[in-house]
Amino acid sequence: MDLSRLAQLCDSCGEAPPVYRQVYSGVSLCGDCFKESIEKRVRRTISRYSLLRENDRILVAVSGGKDSLSLLKILAKIERDFPRASLVAVSIDEGIPGYRDEALQLAADFCRRLGVEHRVYSFEELFGVGLNDAIGKGLLSKLGMGACTVCGVWRRKALSVAARSLKATVVATAHTLDDIVQTYLMDVLRGEFPKAAIGLRREANGIIPRVAPLRQILEEEVVLYAYLNRIPFQETPCPNAKGSQRDIVRSFLAQFEAKYPGSLFTALRVIESKIEPRSGQLLPCEICGEPSSRNICRACEFERAFSDLLSLSGELVGADVSVDDV
Repeated sequence: MDLSRLAQLCDSCGEAPPVYRQVYSGVSLCGDCFKESIEKRVRRTISRYSLLRENDRILVAVSGGKDSLSLLKILAKIERDFPRASLVAVSIDEGIPGYRDEALQLAADFCRRLGVEHRVYSFEELFGVGLNDAIGKGLLSKLGMGACTVCGVWRRKALSVAARSLKATVVATAHTLDDIVQTYLMDVLRGEFPKAAIGLRREANGIIPRVAPLRQILEEEVVLYAYLNRIPFQETPCPNAKGSQRDIVRSFLAQFEAKYPGSLFTALRVIESKIEPRSGQLLPCEICGEPSSRNICRACEFERAFSDLLSLSGELVGADVSVDDV
């Protein structure tokens, strides 16, 4: 037996040369075994945390990037085993010409390829102004807000509007392990400890739960999964993200994980073990009625601020379709 040849074969099937080595586990995998391992890990994550149910109407947030299109492919494959479940893909058009146009086309094409219903909701339709227009008119600078802050709040609101409109029972987002640890670290750097675990199903007080089936998958693994499955995805980063807080934290954590493999898994486990359950119940936002941890949810705070600046209250989304900020 040629032992040198065995050393160059996949640790799972022992038949094909490996294309990826999981440094944190020491396992080398060929292309087919790698793809299968990602899909199995997503299934295990869904099962372990009870993220999805067999009769869910699942709204998948699809941006057109590698993470969301990979998630859609995996969930579409899983959903075949559950005939009572259904999928609908939703893309949000923030109003960033060029960048978002390409992503929306990629999302639409891939949804057609998978046979998944696809809907698009835009900031301009929902809030009366696109993100680039808001930046160009000086609204963000007058309010002292960053583009990513406003975009994040409005995207969550848009997904909430879409979920209620499409009668979804759960929203699936493509947050990877990297994304979740980044968010936790950003919370700490802002002076507060995370208040709730990200991407775990919580159902209370009328909340449409949000889940993250990729929460145990590294971003670099999603990149390879998309490449091996020949998923065409947008590679151009958002023009507003450069130099943002998340961009800085993302770069640091990527370097740290590369030098100390497995660090992100450890950080996720330790941080979430320290998160204490919320005390008390969420209360309805005084403006929109959506569940919130504060009297007025952030989405309504932003809408009111923009309305005051532009006197566009009649053009903005009504108070009955806001979103929780938890």
